[in-house]
Amino acid sequence: MRCNPSYWLLGLVPIAMLSWAAVQLEHDGIESDLGRRTQQALEKSGLKGVAPIFSGRDAVVTGTATDDSEPTRALSSVREVWGVRVANGRIELIDAVDKYIWSAENRGDGRLILTGFAPNDDTRKSVLKAARAAFAEGEVIDQMKLARGAPDRTAWLSGTAFALTQLAQLKRGSAELNELGLTMIGEAATPPSYKSVKAALKSKLPKGISLALEQITPPRIGLYQWAAKSTVSGVELSGFSPSESAREKLAARAKAAFRNATVVDKTEIADGAPDGFIAAAETALDQLAQLKSGSADVKGRDLAFNGEAADEPIATDVRKKLRSTVPQSFKITEQIRYPRIAAPATAAGYVMSIVNGATSIDVGGFIPSEAARSALVDAVRARFPGRTVNDKMQVVAGAPEGWQQCIVAGLAALQRLTTGKAELTDRRLSVTGTTDDYGVASSVPLDVKAAAGQICEAQADIEFNGKVRDDLSWKAVHESTSQVLLQGDVPDDRTRVRLVETAQQLFPSTSVADQMRVVGAPSDAWLPTAVKALEQLARLERGEAAVVAQQVTVRGLAESDQIAADVRSAVESGFSDGFQGTHAITVMSAVEKEADECQGLMRDATNRGILQFERAKADLTPDSTDTLKELAQVANACPRFRIEIEGHTDAEGTDERNQRLSDRRARTVADYLISSGVDANRLSTVGYGATRPIAENETPDGRAKNRRIEFVVKVN
Repeated sequence: MRCNPSYWLLGLVPIAMLSWAAVQLEHDGIESDLGRRTQQALEKSGLKGVAPIFSGRDAVVTGTATDDSEPTRALSSVREVWGVRVANGRIELIDAVDKYIWSAENRGDGRLILTGFAPNDDTRKSVLKAARAAFAEGEVIDQMKLARGAPDRTAWLSGTAFALTQLAQLKRGSAELNELGLTMIGEAATPPSYKSVKAALKSKLPKGISLALEQITPPRIGLYQWAAKSTVSGVELSGFSPSESAREKLAARAKAAFRNATVVDKTEIADGAPDGFIAAAETALDQLAQLKSGSADVKGRDLAFNGEAADEPIATDVRKKLRSTVPQSFKITEQIRYPRIAAPATAAGYVMSIVNGATSIDVGGFIPSEAARSALVDAVRARFPGRTVNDKMQVVAGAPEGWQQCIVAGLAALQRLTTGKAELTDRRLSVTGTTDDYGVASSVPLDVKAAAGQICEAQADIEFNGKVRDDLSWKAVHESTSQVLLQGDVPDDRTRVRLVETAQQLFPSTSVADQMRVVGAPSDAWLPTAVKALEQLARLERGEAAVVAQQVTVRGLAESDQIAADVRSAVESGFSDGFQGTHAITVMSAVEKEADECQGLMRDATNRGILQFERAKADLTPDSTDTLKELAQVANACPRFRIEIEGHTDAEGTDERNQRLSDRRARTVADYLISSGVDANRLSTVGYGATRPIAENETPDGRAKNRRIEFVVKVN
């Protein structure tokens, strides 16, 4: 039988196909097995962002690495897997950043937005988990990006978790980690959360985290409430206080008023207090201390005052103090009870006295009640700490109305004297004594009459037994277009007031800053000398007038030769009673006059317009735009001169915070002017914080005036 070769060849075809299929199946099995085992090795090494791709037993490792070591570690892990022949890497590193910033914003509408950078996916998931735990009822929006360059990861992750916990307690706000420096800004949701967040930021920061900036404000309350309740054992405060400093101030006031009683403070911090709240609460505490027991309740602008007085005079005096001291914006309702006592007749009138002796204080005469006796003895001890107080008073009814104000006026005067006596007979107050301080001797008589007011007839006879000072050093400085500064020694309060009034008249468009101190000296010759020096300073564009001992010096810049000659002549003509005058007057150049005109234009634009910032921020309000545009036009119209931009704040907050805020606000104004075409090389900024006030910081109007931007035009 013959063999046909074609049949033989046809038989090889299925064999070849079966062989190829077997090889392919074996090949796929090898790749699958190697891929599975290699992926397990990578995950075991903590490398979840990379994966192998096999061709037979040869692997290419692809994916994204979060630090420089991961590509090498990944290839090493793959090559150690049994069966892998060759391993090459195509792993990309995520971007590196110079400033590693992460932030979270609680918008107050149920949304939390996370932005900035995270070092890897695991850490990112940990941050998201912490965010969703803190904001369980809200929506967490993740806008974070992966980036290299993170600081210590343990500290960083602790910082994000801590920030999210605090942010969840705010009504709205933001948290930012710049490297490991934490910034927290926002409004607390409730008084307890305000206390919790403030305490945590102060003493519970995670290890490695520092506090860069904290601007947490208390929640705002609609109907502001505060209450004080006094009993024989103590006083309890409840409700709200507008700040921690206000809370401490009221607690201290309560402790001072109720000296031998326990003060329990249950108040919480909340915003929204009406104007005058602190004054109303302080008055309520002072007057509650005059009663056996009582309560004061503030609700908005309503003050309800109730209690029991020891006698009618105390009740009457408390009512008067409430009406005269509580701000008029408050509505007062009061009910003060007292026992009715018939007043016995006294031959010499109702007499009480306080004697300031060499070693002790004697308090004698009549007193209307035991409570009044205790209060007066406490007041004397407070004025004379460490001195022995001898109580020789008798409890007798019939004290004249308002006796407390009169005897306290005498007590205040005695505190300032070396020795003395204050005696109140019915409605006549007499103060006598000695002092070696000329200012005290001259001012006590006026002060006693002012303190007594119309309640009683007051007079004082004070003997001066010291040495009169003749070495006073005083000066007035007018270098800024917005301020005249008065500082140094003045003889008495009357002179101080006169100099301030004179400066206000001579410089009507400029604020007057009073930094003078009363040292005690004759003012008859000194006052007209200082006034004349101040008058000559007012004729100059800027300068200084000084009175040091018997020497008067006026120096500065005059607008014209004629004005310079007139000032020189006035100074050379001499001053009264031995005062000698010298001068250093120069005339303004054409360039200086032009600069002065530009200064005036900048000042006028600022005074006419609005230049305001968001509360506690360096962000300009939208209504400041027109003023800034006008200022930019003025600046560009004066291209020859440099302009210094000064930032000023009020005295609320810490000195460091105010300094930073004034710097940032001045820089914000400069940036706006630069964006409006003003040459940046012509602008400089400086922040003075609260160090240069132009008004009192004790009132809202005064603080508003102190929060300002000033422009100083300078000749190159």
